Amino acid sequence: MRIIVLQGMPNKGKTNTIWLVRDLLLNNGGIPIPNEFQFFGTNQIYYKDDFKDIFDYNGMKVALYSAGDYSTCLANAIYDYDRQNCDVLVCAISTNTAKVRANNALNQFNTTRINKTIAPNRNNPTAENTADAQIIFNSL
Repeated sequence: MRIIVLQGMPNKGKTNTIWLVRDLLLNNGGIPIPNEFQFFGTNQIYYKDDFKDIFDYNGMKVALYSAGDYSTCLANAIYDYDRQNCDVLVCAISTNTAKVRANNALNQFNTTRINKTIAPNRNNPTAENTADAQIIFNSL
């Protein structure tokens, strides 16, 4: 399995960016695999709250996992998607702490790390998040 991980400090737009990758998949022929989409948490706000999903895209099984703040959860997700024979995992990881378990899991795979672009205007990060999403999508 190949992994594309978007890394950066908390609350810098990683989750929103992975939502935008999901949009790119949907708008470019990606087919969501039934019953795989799931929100994390209780708010369930699109483009804000963490989620997971799996798509069939160009013959590849592409998993999305935005909850990168929790090292053990991310590590478990990585191994789970590998067991599900996903070809690509797009995920996020927060770099505010070591995230030892998650990084150990990431290092066992062909992992590409992409640093989250920081918006100069934190109130409107749309251009940066969209550009990062396009970079990830183009890497699929």
